[in-house]
Amino acid sequence: MPLVSALSVMAAILVWQPLAPWRRLRARAPAHRSTTRVRLVPLLMGGVCAAIACGWVVDSARGAVLSLSVCTSLAVAVWTLDHSRRAKRRVRARDEVARGCSELAALLRAGHPPGRALRLVADGVPVFAEPAAYAAVGGELPAALQRVGSSPGCHGLHGLGGAWLIAERTGASLTSFLDDLAHNLAAERELGRTVDTELAAPRMSGRLLGILPVVGLALGFAIGGDPVAYLTGSLPGLACLGVGSCLAAGGVVWTEKLADRAGQVR
Repeated sequence: MPLVSALSVMAAILVWQPLAPWRRLRARAPAHRSTTRVRLVPLLMGGVCAAIACGWVVDSARGAVLSLSVCTSLAVAVWTLDHSRRAKRRVRARDEVARGCSELAALLRAGHPPGRALRLVADGVPVFAEPAAYAAVGGELPAALQRVGSSPGCHGLHGLGGAWLIAERTGASLTSFLDDLAHNLAAERELGRTVDTELAAPRMSGRLLGILPVVGLALGFAIGGDPVAYLTGSLPGLACLGVGSCLAAGGVVWTEKLADRAGQVR
């Protein structure tokens, strides 16, 4: 009991004690972007392996192959959706950085102080919200800009953070640099949109090829056959089902990775 009482008193003191400055700084900064993210690929691979083991326990080789085929298809579908979502988020962040730099340059040219101009931009551009919050509580703005710039699509903030640091130390104007940065980011954005448009067809082709085996099964039933009975009822059919599912899933992932590498040329 004395130990429990002592621990309770210590917990009450820690709860009552005011937050440290770095904790107040973190509390004021909006958590619009998480620094940690669940690794989806190992999670999906673990789920597929667990499903294969369960299938083997339930129905030996047949159950393992069926679990492999179904779970591999579902895992690739989930990975593709997550991949598309992250790509859209990256493009949206890139557009926000370009728009925010352009608005910041316009506000500085109109005579607004840098700190106020940043706060005004942060009201309409979410990617600038975290650096503005850090600056509002006395944090180092260049470090905050470079930290946010490490997020996907926000690489333009690295240059802005460096220029802001030079302006703070030397008193140089940020307007000319922001004009050039906004122009370069806008040109990069247009190039990125063109490349994404050109890569949309290969991505869609790869995804359609991944669905094509299902169409083949439907055609088999349409002509009076029973391909599912062959694939699930014989050893050669199980081998074809397992290998075909893995190849189809690998083809979709490979196509997405090739398109990503081609898009990185910009």
